[in-house]
Amino acid sequence: MSNVVVKRFSHTDLDGVGSALLVAEVLQHLPESEFQEATFLPVTYCEPGNDGTIDPNVLQFLAANEEPVTHIFITDICPSEEVIAKLAAYCDERKIQWTIFDHHISSVGMNALFPDHSKITVADERTGLKHSATSVVMKELVGSMPTELFDDAYWGKLAHVADIIRCYDCWDWQSNPEAAYKEAAKDFNNLFYFFNFEKRCELMQQVMEQGLSYLDQYADIITAMGEKEAEYITKKLKHARFGSLDDYRFAYVHGEQYQSSLGNAMAQLIDPETEKVVDFSLVIVGRGVSLRAVKDDVDLSVIAKRFFNGGGHQKASGGVFFKQELYIHDQETGLESRLLVIE
Repeated sequence: MSNVVVKRFSHTDLDGVGSALLVAEVLQHLPESEFQEATFLPVTYCEPGNDGTIDPNVLQFLAANEEPVTHIFITDICPSEEVIAKLAAYCDERKIQWTIFDHHISSVGMNALFPDHSKITVADERTGLKHSATSVVMKELVGSMPTELFDDAYWGKLAHVADIIRCYDCWDWQSNPEAAYKEAAKDFNNLFYFFNFEKRCELMQQVMEQGLSYLDQYADIITAMGEKEAEYITKKLKHARFGSLDDYRFAYVHGEQYQSSLGNAMAQLIDPETEKVVDFSLVIVGRGVSLRAVKDDVDLSVIAKRFFNGGGHQKASGGVFFKQELYIHDQETGLESRLLVIE
């Protein structure tokens, strides 16, 4: 029996669950891999909307772990510099190997601070494609982007799964005419969120093992959900309101479902005050916020980090309100204020 014991941390969304499970699938299938008989402990899934960070989950592990862990992998989410330093010290003392696979621009700085352990890449230099955590895992562990492995007899099945997730998570399904997966990527995400979290993980594991054809049995559900999504977004757009933040104008609405699709639709609304397209959209879910933009001169990763203790990509980011719903804290000025007054 192998002495290799693996602990994983990841985000709760499609790319987070996908990348965490993909790590195990890839490592176990690498030729002559030490992971073929490894013990993979349950994944700790982290929702960054909870205190805005994965940090509490990692700190709890460092304080309470009793398992003989030999490897730690963190995917699609990145702890703070302070917590990574504690993780590094913990692993150095116990001779644990650790790696972070991420693709968020707000986390890229960790590459310089922890170059041997941080694999954070926003886009692939060779193909020019935007990265998701699943594609970072494939590139780092297998050596190629998923699209370059579609016809590979050994890796093809996993490559297609990794890329359909990448197409959705990076929004390539909508913005890139050459994307391998278009509506199918959105359909996969909608189906993923149709189930409770335990079932989502089971669904993803089956897709990893059997390939995308496993989703065919859910065709009727996917069709019904597409119709429901369109109706929901149309209704929400009628209730969109507009506000200002720093020098930006944004559209906002409360939205409990389809936040990504809703946010992208709202990011294209015309602001009645300026008669121009808004700079970004804000979908509010309790204390959580989802930000989307279509403009090239707006960097939401900067806005999310400054005002919402969050981060993400240039055109898609997330975070949380400060202390209570609708309040923000400007990290540049240190000022606390109420962003919105919603009647």
